[in-house]
Amino acid sequence: MTLTGTTLLVLLAVFAVAVIAATMALWNRWPGWTAFPLRLLSLLLVMLSGVLLAADLVNREFGFYTSFNDLLGRAPPPASAAELLPTAPPALPTGPQEHGQLVHDRLPGPRARVVRNALVYLPAAYFDPAQPNRHFPVVELFHGRPGGPHNWARQLHLAHALDTEIAAGRMQPVIVVATTDDNGAHDQECVDAVRGVQDETYLAVDVPAALAGHFRVLDAPRAWAGLGYSTGGFCAVNLALHHPERYAAAGSLSGYFRAVVDGDTGDLYRGRQDVRRWNSPQWLVTHQPVDTALYLAAGGDDHTAHRDMLDLRRAIGTRADVVAVTLPAGGHNFRVWSTAVPAAFDWLAGKLPAPPPGAGPTPAP
Repeated sequence: MTLTGTTLLVLLAVFAVAVIAATMALWNRWPGWTAFPLRLLSLLLVMLSGVLLAADLVNREFGFYTSFNDLLGRAPPPASAAELLPTAPPALPTGPQEHGQLVHDRLPGPRARVVRNALVYLPAAYFDPAQPNRHFPVVELFHGRPGGPHNWARQLHLAHALDTEIAAGRMQPVIVVATTDDNGAHDQECVDAVRGVQDETYLAVDVPAALAGHFRVLDAPRAWAGLGYSTGGFCAVNLALHHPERYAAAGSLSGYFRAVVDGDTGDLYRGRQDVRRWNSPQWLVTHQPVDTALYLAAGGDDHTAHRDMLDLRRAIGTRADVVAVTLPAGGHNFRVWSTAVPAAFDWLAGKLPAPPPGAGPTPAP
């Protein structure tokens, strides 16, 4: 039985109906002094069953937690040596495609010693038989906490947004990869934790290498961009600032820009203030040159994210290509982010190199 499976939903619904039916049938049958405590217990069970059923429905809709390990904060088992070896690419449709295709992949990380699931979008141009050797730049996506790559597909309508923007000519065809950016037990903040999970190494080094082994990824400097919402916005900007040789640009939707330490992250930095500063984009842009284009957006009603966005914009000044967009209304939610996503994709894709059709080495058979 899985957390998002039909079996659990059916069991919770049956439990709720059974508790309500039992309460109605027995309400006037409990004798004497036991009536009051048993009625109280029945009401509590009715409320509990409703809460559990509602929580399951909300989780199924938004995909906050995908497994019981994720819900209970249990770290997944370490990747085995076999899992860290290069894997075969996923099966792809053949022939021309009218729309881009979303495929599931599993990307090993031998340097970080983790392996995680990912969603990969391949544009329709990827399947064009007239351009079999064309390679594509990449946009790497980062989700919020809790959440996963599936949120980009379900709540942010990734494939539809990309198909629409590419077909309208507002952005060039790109490969897009939405990775799992934490280990489920804690919010990793996409950083290389001191004596902990090397999340940045996985996302910025292992994922590009694994993706290039599976798909026709453009092998050129600064052929990647990052985009994330909430915690993922912090991830996209932080990694891009750390790896300007790979990421030409990064986008943050309602992100923040200072390293966080709280109950969900745990002690990522082990008291190392130098490491914590290194993982604070606000500190980085104040103390070093900025060679990364940034697209920042936040809802006008999302006061904390909006303030953080303006703080980062002011700190950079005119030293880099930065766009700060205030959405007219909206808080910290998927409705705001889905509104912001198309323009963010258009802007980021415009910062990536566009190889001529047919460019790139002939793929290995």
